[in-house]
Amino acid sequence: MVSTRLLPTLPAPHAASATAGMTKRYLVALGLVALLSTAAFISLYQTIATQDTAAAIVNYSGKRRYTSQRAALYATRLVAGPDAAARAAARREMLASIETMEAAHLGLLRGNERLHLPGNPSPALAAIYFAGPQPLDGLVREYIARVRALAAAPDAQLVAGDPDLAWILAVAPGALLDALDGVVAAYQRESEQEIARLQETETWVFLATLVVLGFEALVIFRPMVRRVQEERGKLAHAEAYNRSILASSYDGIVTIDRHGDIVSANPAVEKMFALPADEVVGRPFRQFLAPGDGGEVHEPWADPAAGVRTLTTRRRDGTTLTLDVAFSSMTLDADHLVVAAMRESTAQLLRCVRDLERRNQELDQFAFVASHDLKAPLRAIANLATWIEEDARRGGGNPDPAHLDLLRGRVRRLESLIDGIHQYATATRPEHHWHEVDTAALVREICDEHNPGDRFAITIAAGLPQLTTDRTRLWQVFANLIGNAIKHHHRPAGGIAVSARDVGERWEFAVADDGPGIAPEYHDKIFVIFQTLVPKDVKESLGLGLALVKKLVREEGGEITLDSAEGRGATFRFTWPKVPREAPT
Repeated sequence: MVSTRLLPTLPAPHAASATAGMTKRYLVALGLVALLSTAAFISLYQTIATQDTAAAIVNYSGKRRYTSQRAALYATRLVAGPDAAARAAARREMLASIETMEAAHLGLLRGNERLHLPGNPSPALAAIYFAGPQPLDGLVREYIARVRALAAAPDAQLVAGDPDLAWILAVAPGALLDALDGVVAAYQRESEQEIARLQETETWVFLATLVVLGFEALVIFRPMVRRVQEERGKLAHAEAYNRSILASSYDGIVTIDRHGDIVSANPAVEKMFALPADEVVGRPFRQFLAPGDGGEVHEPWADPAAGVRTLTTRRRDGTTLTLDVAFSSMTLDADHLVVAAMRESTAQLLRCVRDLERRNQELDQFAFVASHDLKAPLRAIANLATWIEEDARRGGGNPDPAHLDLLRGRVRRLESLIDGIHQYATATRPEHHWHEVDTAALVREICDEHNPGDRFAITIAAGLPQLTTDRTRLWQVFANLIGNAIKHHHRPAGGIAVSARDVGERWEFAVADDGPGIAPEYHDKIFVIFQTLVPKDVKESLGLGLALVKKLVREEGGEITLDSAEGRGATFRFTWPKVPREAPT
């Protein structure tokens, strides 16, 4: 059990008080920012409203000026109209202009919500409207009254010397125009002053915002950031600590979500499944279980019962591995997760022990046969040396050439045996060299090498596959089987057939010949190293080829069988994996 003292944690009261303090500071900071944002919004709203009001005031003040001059123009046309129709048109324009002027004047004084006019003029504007020797309000009202009086006069009374017309023409371009120009200028000055005041307020609000933000950065957020950094560092340390434990664990550990998919996996899982982590995470857990495992493959595995279960996983290379899996559950951030801790099952270990015992038996057999076969040529060499020595002692002159030839033959046989032992021992070296292999092309190449002159009719069936495999090992298997079929044929010429069929996760290759065949009682003996059916003095052979073939095929996880009888030829069948037992590098 890992001591909790190694995990960086805060005492509960300290952690609670630190959290409460950070929360209060954060709320104060948010409150200040909200207050200043509200002040800035109000100031901006007032500025926009003031600008709209100022524009409306200036617009209608100017419109009052424009309509006064328009009314004077149509008053002239009314009096000078050549006919009744012209006078009627002038009268309508006069009344329309004077009504617009009156609405603008009253709106500026009393206010008009529809026209966005606030009314209530300032004291300075009120003095222009109501004070002085000629107040603007009285002048405008009299002007409106005289224009309406002139418009109401019948056509017979309209003469060039009309007193209302004379007054209108005297006042409109003179005193009235000057007074209206003055009030427009006064409105503009007051609007500019109000906007300037609001802009100054905005500037102070902006400066206050900068000061408050600086205060928050130094007094509120800086301690908060420092505290967050400290807590983040502790969390990172704790995470690294936990990751280190998971990475160094011999047991494979995965987490499974509520959908039955793997969420995380430690490095030991990669070795168990013979897959990189990115091909494990995100896939359903049931995909890694071998079929025929008591129905467990079809379970969702989102919420298995707590406890230990024995399951079988299938690796990429087709091999299976029995695992003891301990299931438990946990809740993390409201998500339900299942934790599965896996280790190689005791049953699997027992199988490995049995496999090791088998290899030890093979090693014992190899040592026994090798020592026996090595002694035979050594004894022959010793006997031949004795014979040559006796010939020399008897004074026979030069040694018997037949003895010397035998001596050389036994030395060559001894060298071949030593080479064969080395070849057999290193045939299943751990390193692999992966290649894309066209097996049909490989077999044709071997046939060209072992069948000079095309003495044997070799048939290669269609459909031989392409494999990603160790080309040297597959070459050795085919070369020994085809070479033996040619070498041990009882006729100078014959036939050999090479074929393949798909048997699921492997290919089954067959090498058949029409040679003398092998009796069933010798089917096991031919796969033992240095064992031959024909005496070595009759046909030179080490008895190594089939033993080497069997060793190579079994190292690849396959099996080799023989179907033969005397006089019926022989068919060797062996299986080879479609996918390498180890991932190509």
